[in-house]
Amino acid sequence: METTKKVKKHHFFGKTFSLITCLIAFGLMITMADLFSSLITVGGFSFTSENISLGEYNVYAVCTSSHQTKVLAIEFSETIRNQGGAGYLYMNKDSYYIVASIYETEADAKKVLEKLVESKPDAQIEKIVIQPITISSNLSSQEKSTVSASINLFKNIYKKLYDISVSLDTAVVSEVNARLSINEVLSSAQTILSNFNTLFSNNITINLLKLKLSIEDTVKDLNSLVNSSSVFPFTSLVKECYCKVIMNYKNLADQMN
Repeated sequence: METTKKVKKHHFFGKTFSLITCLIAFGLMITMADLFSSLITVGGFSFTSENISLGEYNVYAVCTSSHQTKVLAIEFSETIRNQGGAGYLYMNKDSYYIVASIYETEADAKKVLEKLVESKPDAQIEKIVIQPITISSNLSSQEKSTVSASINLFKNIYKKLYDISVSLDTAVVSEVNARLSINEVLSSAQTILSNFNTLFSNNITINLLKLKLSIEDTVKDLNSLVNSSSVFPFTSLVKECYCKVIMNYKNLADQMN
């Protein structure tokens, strides 16, 4: 009889221990689920319950020369544009740099520079630093997704225009086809802007307003490119446009910091 009681008692404590273990495990699962739902990283973006953050982004501008006066810089920039370069004027440290093109990696920029210095000994590389962007706001999932797509728009447009300019330079596509591709880029940008305006028509913070205005500037730049009728080579206009897009992105980041 005593043995039977001991067995039952042991069985009771065994069931109780199993139940407690299950409860602890369930609690840990809930805690981990809350943790991962409050911090998710996708495509370089960090999403928390209140913030949307994007890290620093650096690009490398190959510049043919630099000048102290804008008038002289414009004169030299037109020569570069006639040769198929961007001819974009980038002002930094009281000097006007004439940008021929912008690259995502320093290695690519150096390869171009090595060839360029043969004809333009003053050519150099300027690193363009785009600061991290953080938008603090209590947004819904849909709003976060739209804001993320809006910020990522600048890099995406730059990459697409860069690819188009390379295709033009290597005669892979014609100017007509290039314009059609750019029109598709413009259409996508307009859709993102439209979605942004719809979601934030009545509720917009200062930083979101800055983002909206930067997107609008980029859409204007793309629209001007699509409808351009310049005497300069079209590949030059494409390069100039993606330089503008990068600077729109940089200016936005500077304004938010």
